[in-house]
Amino acid sequence: MSGFASFPLVYLAETLGGIGLFILGMQTMSEGLQYLAGNRFRSLLERIARNRVSAAFLGTCLASLLQSGSSASILIVSFVNAGLISIYQALAILLGTCLGATVFVQFIAFQPSIFALLAIFAGMLFRFLCKRRALVHSGELLLGCGLLFLGLRIMEAGIVPVGQSAIIRSITEYVFAWKITAVLCGALLTFLVHSPSAAMGIVIAFSAGGMVSFADAVGMIIGSNLGVALLTMLAAVGGTVAARRVAVLNLLINFVAVLFALALFPLLIKSVALLSPGGADLSELLKQRPGAVPPRDLMPRLIANAYTIFSLFIVCFFLPFIGLITRSVDAARVWGGARPDLSPRPQFLDTRIINTPTIAMLQARSEIVRMADIACSMYDDAVQLLYRFDVKLVRLIQEKEDALDSLQKQISNFLILLSRRSNDVEHSLRIPVLLHIVNELEHLGDVSWQVVSIIQRKKYEKIVFSNHAMADLKRLAALVGEVVAIIQSGDRYTSEDQEKTADLHTLVLVQQETILGGHVARMKGGQCSVEAGLLFNDMVAALVRLSSLSCFIVKTGRELE
Repeated sequence: MSGFASFPLVYLAETLGGIGLFILGMQTMSEGLQYLAGNRFRSLLERIARNRVSAAFLGTCLASLLQSGSSASILIVSFVNAGLISIYQALAILLGTCLGATVFVQFIAFQPSIFALLAIFAGMLFRFLCKRRALVHSGELLLGCGLLFLGLRIMEAGIVPVGQSAIIRSITEYVFAWKITAVLCGALLTFLVHSPSAAMGIVIAFSAGGMVSFADAVGMIIGSNLGVALLTMLAAVGGTVAARRVAVLNLLINFVAVLFALALFPLLIKSVALLSPGGADLSELLKQRPGAVPPRDLMPRLIANAYTIFSLFIVCFFLPFIGLITRSVDAARVWGGARPDLSPRPQFLDTRIINTPTIAMLQARSEIVRMADIACSMYDDAVQLLYRFDVKLVRLIQEKEDALDSLQKQISNFLILLSRRSNDVEHSLRIPVLLHIVNELEHLGDVSWQVVSIIQRKKYEKIVFSNHAMADLKRLAALVGEVVAIIQSGDRYTSEDQEKTADLHTLVLVQQETILGGHVARMKGGQCSVEAGLLFNDMVAALVRLSSLSCFIVKTGRELE
């Protein structure tokens, strides 16, 4: 404990309090910015261009507005989940968020301490005296800026004596004996504070206070992007296959970037020295003494420049290969690639050719075929739960249900847009029919999910069906499966298909009467509880409804021929 006796605990309290103020200021500033520009940016992101450069620029703006690369990354994952952007676009935007975080770090490096108290005063006036919403949010922005810089100043003041402690110095020298530990510490710090900008602010304060060396601080900033990638992975765990692919690829890209940075670490340090104020003198100093400590007042600018150079390297090196990376992953079928058509984003629709109705119509019908495949596979998976309950399979069915909901909206919007552009009579007659099919396919998914919900309730409430009841359900499900399988051709049905579905549906109705008759007999004989009886009726009704929907889809599809 002798090492700690050299400085009062008040300095440690100052350090921790400064960190708290810094993070609070960042959160307040972020909320103000999101209110001022967040919703407009979300609508812009939904209409993002296909160009990788504009997508990266959009990611840079997004991270700058949110003041957090991690928040931007999580938002991007949610857009992938919703099918609003592709994997290709998401990766380009994620690369841009790396650069966007550097804007705020450069802002921190200016450290306008005098501005802090004035900004807090002005922010409070705007926040509590103004009634206009824009001025109130502007006040939050100013208040956040002031708290941020005040927290940074308090943090640095507390770190200076702490960093001079012998025991603290020995601990940091031991921890940062290898560059990889500095990288891991940076990743962990970013993961804990959920923001690379906040993490970089803390690193700037630590380095300016003498707690960590310049080289160790650069190692920590290299690891910060790895921390953001881990947060993105965490956000994508319960998401779609596309979202998990994006998260994995983002993690791999950042991991490779870290390896490059460690291999070229001396070159990175030299680049930072040359591109910073007093660069020539500093470069000569580091050349003569590699372990030399730069002047304390230059540390914030050096660290901000190092983060900017590293982020620029990531964007410039990986952005040209985004298309190749995406195609390679599709070919390798990584993370559930055996089901490449489960993406909620349309695979065939392209609004750029909407003025060519014939091709646009073919695209719409191809997308409907894919939607039909998802709906049929969803029913098959739901039936599998009758034989063996599997939580992973339930999550997969939920993913298919979400994909059907998204595809219904996007295909319908495409068809409505096509109807406005096309003057062809034949197309005008076909489009309402296709809209009916799309709606019924989505309804088919809803009823299949209803079957899953019934099976889940049976499982969790421990409701038991008799052996005869389960056998009846499985026979009925198999017969309905034959009807559902016919719609898998999407929208091209023959007269034989229509006759077959009608005959099978008749058999389904006959079997329904037989099953319900046996069910009533079991209820009277006391072989089935009231709860089990009600659930059994719901299951039979859902299966019959699936058969009826399939018949309607085939009958509607015949109108296209």
